Amino acid sequence: MLTIDWKERFTLDTEDYLKNKLPNGDYDFEIIFNAYPERVNGKVPSRVITYVSGVIVSRLGRKHADYLPFYRHLWFEKGENGKLAFAAILSKLIHKKPNVYFPLLEDTFEDSNSTQINALLDRVMLPHLRKHPDKYLDRVLLWTRSENEDLAWAATNLCLKFIKRREDLIDEVLHSLLNQWAYPLGELQSLHVMFLKTIAKLSKESYLAVWEEFGITRDPQIVELLAASVTDYHPTIEPIVESWTKSGNARVKKAGTAAYRIIKRKKGAKA
Repeated sequence: MLTIDWKERFTLDTEDYLKNKLPNGDYDFEIIFNAYPERVNGKVPSRVITYVSGVIVSRLGRKHADYLPFYRHLWFEKGENGKLAFAAILSKLIHKKPNVYFPLLEDTFEDSNSTQINALLDRVMLPHLRKHPDKYLDRVLLWTRSENEDLAWAATNLCLKFIKRREDLIDEVLHSLLNQWAYPLGELQSLHVMFLKTIAKLSKESYLAVWEEFGITRDPQIVELLAASVTDYHPTIEPIVESWTKSGNARVKKAGTAAYRIIKRKKGAKA
């Protein structure tokens, strides 16, 4: 936790930086906190970066959109501290001028891995998504279909976290993801399975509706998705899975057999 004395110093040093250095194109924002003596594994604590970022946003006021090159520099040139500052700043600004800051956010996706994008979406998008899904959900769902596999993975993972707090929107998110099942999912397949398992816990009705819609399929990918999501016994699911165990398709039979073992075990436990 930051002491009052350090907060006051960071505020003064940030104000000095914004007045005398940033307007001249000096983007070395580390000068604000380099004197802070505490380190975590040799690094400045994230709480320091977050606090300084908050002061930056506060002091820039209505001029915040004038400093897009600075924000870009933070993400692309300033390493871990810069990325953390970028996320903290954008989390406070993106709702103010979405048309300005969404393109900036999407620029960062191009040269970032799934871990970086995932952390960025958690920090920047998730709080706003939970409060105002009407403004942000369509964009996130669009990202789940991105040709950028890292972005698609991170956006799908964001949806998974989102529905845990907004169960009222499970069906809308689910419908969008189900539309992707007609195409190869690749590394996203395991995340879709996790999504189904989560829905099974949150809304059994929605989960069983997926089985009702897709249970007649013999598409190996869809069978694998449904079979891998089985964690309990449901009488409506049992005959579907049993039929898969007799399939001539090796993938369908393998997935069905594994799921059928779970169903029989859970059924026996409830008998």
